[in-house]
Amino acid sequence: MPPFAADCFPGHRPGLADLLVFLLLVLALPAGLALAEPVPFGDDDSLETIREKIAQNGYHFTVRENWVTRLPQAERQAMRSRGSRGMGARASRAMAAADNALAVRGDLPAAFDWRNVNGKSSVGPVKDQGTCGACYAFAAAAVAEGVYSVATRRTGADVPDFSEQYIAFCLGTHGSYQAHFDGCEGADYDYAELTALTVEGIITEAALPYAGRDNQTCPQSPAGAVVFSGWGRAGCLDTAAIKSAILTHGPVDAAVYVTSAFDAYDGGVFEDGLTTCPDTYGQGCAYTPTNHAIALVGWDDGDADTPGHFILRNSWGTGWGEDGYMRIAYDAARVACSVSYLTYPAAPAALPALPLLLQ
Repeated sequence: MPPFAADCFPGHRPGLADLLVFLLLVLALPAGLALAEPVPFGDDDSLETIREKIAQNGYHFTVRENWVTRLPQAERQAMRSRGSRGMGARASRAMAAADNALAVRGDLPAAFDWRNVNGKSSVGPVKDQGTCGACYAFAAAAVAEGVYSVATRRTGADVPDFSEQYIAFCLGTHGSYQAHFDGCEGADYDYAELTALTVEGIITEAALPYAGRDNQTCPQSPAGAVVFSGWGRAGCLDTAAIKSAILTHGPVDAAVYVTSAFDAYDGGVFEDGLTTCPDTYGQGCAYTPTNHAIALVGWDDGDADTPGHFILRNSWGTGWGEDGYMRIAYDAARVACSVSYLTYPAAPAALPALPLLLQ
């Protein structure tokens, strides 16, 4: 009889039943250890493999085939373009966020969603970037639309439709920000597109429609450009700060690390085990390796059966996820590592207290 079993039953003469209990405990250890470390999703997992890993990890979201999962792996990788231009221009740390103090609010509700505040939405329709790696432009434009609408009290059909083409190609490919972002070739981690919105501003989709390629003439000194006042960053993994930025200013710009499970997301609260912010480049949390830019429009603290989560707005059309959105756990896919907020017209914008805001 192994000493372990004898120690567990002092004064007791070991028998066959004790041996069986001991063996069952030993055999159970690997399973317990596996639960402590979730099985990661890969870049090329099949739907069957993804579903097996979801079940093994105890997650509660579903996946299905969609237009993204049907793409060849090379095209899917090209769409994941946050960080595709490396660490950015090291001499250009001036591109870092302006010193916009972000106060953590004490009136944060358990749930909030800019798509529905008393039946009114400050968020426009979900868009589709196609296979062009311009996710950074779509995230920035979505945030600009939301922040401008919140500051000017625009809802529904009055929410502006800003031009992703202008950000990606006019400010990027043909502009002074090409070292940071360039058309379909993606962007670095400096979030220089937000700096561009505070210097050059942004024009409407009607003035320069999205084509996903460099096939249009960029307007010179465009009239009617909306210029934002500044931008800042929320703290690393600071859920309260991210919520405060959303509630105070509007939707925020964020980044995630996408795998095959994210590509195939269909519904539920997404989880994947990527819960930390590795400082791979020695530049701090904001430069955590990610590969896709998105916007966050709200949150829900969940309940005993549902993990707390952000409401993520993607740029893959309404046929992906939950009508173009994802409920993503607060600590999934590195979503809380690099979150930035935009301000209009001043930083911080003077919004009423929450009870008045919700009237």
